[in-house]
Amino acid sequence: MQSSLASVRFAAPRRSDVAPMALERVLRTLRLLADEPDGLTLSQLMAQMEAPKTSVHSLLQGLAAANYVQRHDSLYRLGPESFVLGAALVAARSLTIVATPYLREARAQSGETVLLAVIDRIAGRLTYTQILESHKPVRYAVPVGTTRPLFATSAGRVLLAFQDEGWRREYLKTADVRAMTDKSVTDRRQLARIIERIRTTGHGVTIGEVTPDVAGFAAPIFEPSGQVNAALIIAAPLERGRAVAERLTGIVIQIAAQLSQALGYRAESLPTPQLLNGKQ
Repeated sequence: MQSSLASVRFAAPRRSDVAPMALERVLRTLRLLADEPDGLTLSQLMAQMEAPKTSVHSLLQGLAAANYVQRHDSLYRLGPESFVLGAALVAARSLTIVATPYLREARAQSGETVLLAVIDRIAGRLTYTQILESHKPVRYAVPVGTTRPLFATSAGRVLLAFQDEGWRREYLKTADVRAMTDKSVTDRRQLARIIERIRTTGHGVTIGEVTPDVAGFAAPIFEPSGQVNAALIIAAPLERGRAVAERLTGIVIQIAAQLSQALGYRAESLPTPQLLNGKQ
């Protein structure tokens, strides 16, 4: 329904306008307290929320009554119900469920096949757990459940780059690094340099190193703790991927960063792309 400017300016807020604001304040309060385990005072919460004392105090009273917040002296902290809710949310947060829209976006932007890979530290390999194939007639295709050695693939090198240093060194010392194509890197020192560079650039690229006619572009997916157990990959026919390597690298870095944030990763900054003319 249309309203004149005057009537809009002086009309009282409708309940439908107020309710989202109240919900936003509840979530904002819980998030602020989650970021400060030692607690915050009423004054500190008022300042960070930029809200009047009466509103914040009333909100805290309601949350305390439901055990979402507890007060100790002058400090407010998260209560037991907040932790119950948090545990339920974590349990419901499946990587596959969260990742699906991001894989779709990566495919839409790149036009190529997109894959999700997870590390198997015992076997020293990765497994493709989720795949969205390109709609193009000529495309990269591989079954879900396919495994690959870590040293040879763009995703495997990304996963190696963000593992514990001791584990990574042991892997590079003992892994079977036999060539998969005539472009495969098998020199252990060179592999170590490539993997170290990935820690700086935040992405891995392989051009015909695993399959002769395939280019792969990968970036890490960070969990809330900062651990990396999965990587996002864009795979394309070699010549098509080589022609737009920089663009595909940028896409995979951006989407992997967004997925990491959706999973709860909150670092000050995710790896910044440092493109090397499509080469790694």
